[in-house]
Amino acid sequence: MESAQKDSLEQVEATVTIMVDNTVMELIPNSETVERISMPNRNFIAEHGFSALIETGDRKILVDTGATGIALEHNLRLLGLDFDDIDITFLSHGHSDHTGGIHRIKGRIIAHPDAFYKRFIETKDGGMVDLSAPETDSRSQVIELHREPVKLARGVITTGEIPRIHEWEELKVFRISRNGKLSKDRVFDDQGVIINTRKGLVVIAGCSHSGIVNTIEHAIKITGINDVYCVIGGFHLIGPGEAKIDRTIEEFRRLNIKKVIPLHCTGFEAIKRMSMSLSKEFEYGTAGCMIKF
Repeated sequence: MESAQKDSLEQVEATVTIMVDNTVMELIPNSETVERISMPNRNFIAEHGFSALIETGDRKILVDTGATGIALEHNLRLLGLDFDDIDITFLSHGHSDHTGGIHRIKGRIIAHPDAFYKRFIETKDGGMVDLSAPETDSRSQVIELHREPVKLARGVITTGEIPRIHEWEELKVFRISRNGKLSKDRVFDDQGVIINTRKGLVVIAGCSHSGIVNTIEHAIKITGINDVYCVIGGFHLIGPGEAKIDRTIEEFRRLNIKKVIPLHCTGFEAIKRMSMSLSKEFEYGTAGCMIKF
């Protein structure tokens, strides 16, 4: 897999389809930005998780696999696709709601070296919930582990590890097991995908454990492109309180993001506030949404 170089990120046309999200809603009208795939009696299904399909040129790139693979497989079939049609699968990080369908994936899988450690989230009562990725299959899968940005296709790269510049974005409830020892997990495997389109950069974030503002600023830095057209994905603003949500909204304004499509772990309160505060930029996204760039 080719390492990403700043001067090699060509401008391309691309289509991003949300394959897995926590919600599905076909009755909302299309907008100028988002087309909602609607097939009578053949509906997309949802589950707690995230997956997106990037199509550019003759390449099909899958970002994450959802929690089980059931929704992903069903929704791919609605598009006339199956797992054999996927050229590359990229895992944004190792949590199970993004990697749970990995057992259905064949071929090349790109991830961070930390993605397959045992992972947990600590509950309010001190308990631990297992968030680990399933085991991979060396017979049908080729796993490539990278900390640095990687070129997935012409005009499409991963972010690599994302520097934690804005400490207010950090989440402190995750744990990782290394060599049998449990420690605080800063989720350094959290990465995103960047697409350079004629409208500007498109940034896809699986869960934004690095912080969505950190992710966007890192995308700008490594590409040298300041114009960010669209940010799509999970922003992980469930439960942090209004102050963090409002600060994120202000940062989106500062960064002049043209379109904001929050999904998955962004949370109802954050999505509601974004819909009111970013009325021109906000787009309501669900499984079955298609965005052409």
